[in-house]
Amino acid sequence: MQDAKDFWARSENIPADWPTGPDGRPEPAAALAVQWELGSMADITLSFLASCGIPAFKAGTQGKVIFGFAGLGVDIFVPESRLEEARALLAAGIPADDGAKAP
Repeated sequence: MQDAKDFWARSENIPADWPTGPDGRPEPAAALAVQWELGSMADITLSFLASCGIPAFKAGTQGKVIFGFAGLGVDIFVPESRLEEARALLAAGIPADDGAKAP
């Protein structure tokens, strides 16, 4: 789990639907994966998780100013309570479209 100071330093990235604890503070974030920004993979992952009802954000855009993308990849974070669910969704992947039409 990320150091609390590190997490709160990225608080501007936290989606509006991020869950809160009983004290009203945002739930801790858990690192889900490191993904490249090339080909928008990180953004596709964020959209996929959002479509499954899991809030997520990316952080770690080192090199973005120079290269236009994060050369070292970005970390994808999800609420700690949803980490295993998010891992299972990413492991399952998105089914390939085999061209079959629904009846």
